[in-house]
Amino acid sequence: MTGGPDRSADDVLDVVALTQTIVRTPSPNPPGDEQAVAAAVTELLPALGLPAAQVVALDAARPNLLVVLDFGGGGRHLVLSGHLDTKPVGDAAWTVDPLGGDIDGDRLYGLGAADMKGAVAAMLVTAARLARDPLPHGRLTLLFTADEEDGASFGARHVARSRPLGADAVVIGEPGGIEADFDRLHLVSRGIARLRLSARGRQGHSSLSGEPGTRNAGVDVARLVTAVADELALDVPANPDGLAGWAATVNTGMTYRGGVGYGVLPGRMAVDTEVRLLPGMDRAAVTAAFTDLTGRVASETGADLAVEYDAAPNDWLPPAAVPAGHSVARAAQEACAAVLGTVPPFAVFPGTTDATWFEAEQGVPTLPALGPGLLRRAHGADEWVSVTAVRRSVELYEELARRFCTMAGPSAENGRS
Repeated sequence: MTGGPDRSADDVLDVVALTQTIVRTPSPNPPGDEQAVAAAVTELLPALGLPAAQVVALDAARPNLLVVLDFGGGGRHLVLSGHLDTKPVGDAAWTVDPLGGDIDGDRLYGLGAADMKGAVAAMLVTAARLARDPLPHGRLTLLFTADEEDGASFGARHVARSRPLGADAVVIGEPGGIEADFDRLHLVSRGIARLRLSARGRQGHSSLSGEPGTRNAGVDVARLVTAVADELALDVPANPDGLAGWAATVNTGMTYRGGVGYGVLPGRMAVDTEVRLLPGMDRAAVTAAFTDLTGRVASETGADLAVEYDAAPNDWLPPAAVPAGHSVARAAQEACAAVLGTVPPFAVFPGTTDATWFEAEQGVPTLPALGPGLLRRAHGADEWVSVTAVRRSVELYEELARRFCTMAGPSAENGRS
């Protein structure tokens, strides 16, 4: 670490207790209601020596929180951002209490522990440290968003469209580990195209399925699903910085919608399908690839097939990217070297993050996933985050803030002066 007084053991332990407090406050989305967890965070601020949160909300049940530390003129403005919502438990068979925040060895279990309440706690402790030992200049903002897990209409999308951040960079604390904590430094957040493959027939009595001309929309769309899974070819842009994980993926057969049940041939069946997008991928080209394949399968089988996008605004969420030479990427590398003792390779984050909205709406360079935890542990049973990784996140965020915020002058790399 550079700068600042020695830290007490209690200062490190606080982040674990804070993580437990936030994990124990439910915020599943859907249905979507972050009031309780936002209140829990707000109530922590005075004890941490932090200013009151500013609330930005499209709906009172979906608050976004901004906590601003202004260290004086000069320097740069860094936003540390995390989302307060989680996926619901759903059908996952947990062996521990999803809201318990229980610790077993180095593992802190709970819904959202990795995605991403551990990072939120680490950001709060980082800000508390910097409030006690201020930077010579610059600004740090904490931004805690709602609705990340279901489209961000009430969260980052609303904040980015309604509240100018005036930031030089954003760093999001999504769980960035792939095989181990902090083993990648993600510059790209993949986008997502959400489509629906569909087949139409004539609903009727299933006992007559053998009659000539009778079709089963469920079987027809299944043939298209198989073709998409096995044959769809997408144009993938060149990898400009040699990033690990540079790939576009297609996921189909995710949900089948339609039909009545036994005894009834379905008149319509639709299948949720998605493409995880890389920078440079074009909507027209993606549409053409699906349309061409759908037309070929329809011609070969005689089925009435179609492909359409999900309803806006969730139809196309663009990817976001930070150039490898950008100052926030360099500062993150330096912070990793100082705190972790290694510089992780630059990579593509597999998921979609709030980086989409900060870049698309305000042009703010955004690192999408620099936080404790592994993505593979999220959205499933027995989610957990390493206690050690949560503690190291505090050191990492503080080091990053000290390096980035005290750089001379605002950034001109994103067109600002």
